[in-house]
Amino acid sequence: MSSLDIIVAVPSGAGWVPVHAMADLLARYTGGTVHTVDVGASLSKETKLLARLPRLKGGSRRCVVIASDPGQLYAVAQRSFAFRRYGAIYGWVIDSFWDDRIPAISKSSVYDRIFVADADDVQPWTAAGVKTPGVLPWGADVWSSFSERLATLPSKTTDLLRVGRQPAAYEDDEATARLAKELGLSFEGRPPFGANDRESAQHLQDSLNRAKFLLAFSTSVSPAPYTHPTKEYITGRWTDALASGVTVVGQVPNTSTVREILWDGATVDIDHVDACAGLAQVAEAASRWTPEQGERQIRRALEHLDWRHRFVELCGAMGEVPAALKTDCEAMRAEYAAE
Repeated sequence: MSSLDIIVAVPSGAGWVPVHAMADLLARYTGGTVHTVDVGASLSKETKLLARLPRLKGGSRRCVVIASDPGQLYAVAQRSFAFRRYGAIYGWVIDSFWDDRIPAISKSSVYDRIFVADADDVQPWTAAGVKTPGVLPWGADVWSSFSERLATLPSKTTDLLRVGRQPAAYEDDEATARLAKELGLSFEGRPPFGANDRESAQHLQDSLNRAKFLLAFSTSVSPAPYTHPTKEYITGRWTDALASGVTVVGQVPNTSTVREILWDGATVDIDHVDACAGLAQVAEAASRWTPEQGERQIRRALEHLDWRHRFVELCGAMGEVPAALKTDCEAMRAEYAAE
């Protein structure tokens, strides 16, 4: 693939580590160069003024902006990139549900194509003036450690793991642990933070390797000040859990893309108001858990969630799918078809 700049306009923080890692993975397949930028600078007056300048078009060099939210599409106009000549520029917005933040630059001739994370976001972006948005959903890097993930299954010892925000009934880890113990369930609360984001992410992965079920609820029943007030959406805690052979219990986000990429048995809805009732449902599911269930989750995650499927779509839009990416996708297909 010809020269590619991958601008990662994503904050620091453990929750964003999977996206930073995804950008590095994309760079390995495309031979691209990763540029991690200051997300504050994307929204500065200077950057927004530079975004109004005519784009310098031409040449073989291309650019992909991986944006944490719509406003970060301005990252391509930061001083370091504003005067570069690109043959094509693409945007990939992770939290695309914030459609009230769609910036002027996304409606201009700067971007050749913008991708959102859920099909339900296409209409609002189109209504805002963005031409033919594509869809690149959340994913997980399943293939890089596929064999290792399978190897962890027989040694899973935690029935239920809590990750992220929860409804009020499940927010107190000590109370949840007591209820779980009464039902014969082993429970782990929030994974510990590390000295840095990568270490925190590793603590989470270690917990997922031990877990059979993950407690996670959609924003519709588990809102927080930082979530969208009305929209539901999937995040990395769902995809990384499934990629680790963990079944998600709680309430899955109800969106077009989530219904498309998740499979029957990936999640189990439980009572979100009454923790006693909800954990009884988990206990019933846990009594039937086998390593084979975990293996099915990993193979289905490989089929539906692996980032490489998103890369094929993105690179196809850019006109060239790297040979190494095609080879790995063929090898993946052989694995998930083998079940």
